[in-house]
Amino acid sequence: MSKIEHPAKYSDVLLPIFDRYLPDGNHKILDPFAGTGKLKQIRPNCTLLEIEPEWAALCGAIVGDATALPFEDAYFDAICTSPTYGNRMADSFQDHQVDKKYKRNTYRHTLGRKLSDNNSGGMQWGERYKTLHLMAWRECFRVLKNGGIFILNISDHIRNGKIIEVTKWHISTLAEVGFIEKEHIKCETKRQRFGQNGSLRVGYESIVVFGK
Repeated sequence: MSKIEHPAKYSDVLLPIFDRYLPDGNHKILDPFAGTGKLKQIRPNCTLLEIEPEWAALCGAIVGDATALPFEDAYFDAICTSPTYGNRMADSFQDHQVDKKYKRNTYRHTLGRKLSDNNSGGMQWGERYKTLHLMAWRECFRVLKNGGIFILNISDHIRNGKIIEVTKWHISTLAEVGFIEKEHIKCETKRQRFGQNGSLRVGYESIVVFGK
């Protein structure tokens, strides 16, 4: 059996920025889209939530759904998370449907099975993706204390030669939910270069800090 991995290994250069804004380890911190669980490198006592059991086991996360958080109201002091971007990592083609000269680095292919229904890693940019994240951000607002910090790591992507403004949508939606934008940091990162459009990448990721 092949080793289970997670395809979205976000850059180490983001961690010092998270560290700058997050309260210390004595506070309750949540990552509702845990993925690799990398937040534990700077906040070992944080709570991680991950929808796929295999990936949850890799990082010691609670198996759960970000759209129905298993926590009481106003439980956390801070939330820091990097949701999926709605890009081609959500592809779920079978082996016979893709050009084998291109390496696939998608959520489905690295997990080795069909994703859970509510896993946004299987959702291309569109209404289904937006609906899920709206539900998740409402839940995050519910479980975050007044005065708490919400940190979003997100990125736009290029599709059919045009930039898809994923970041703008998330910022607007979080504001509609009730979060207050405090700072937007654009951080240059080494982007993945897989697939037919590997040379077309937005050159930075966004870290957006909100308050409640």
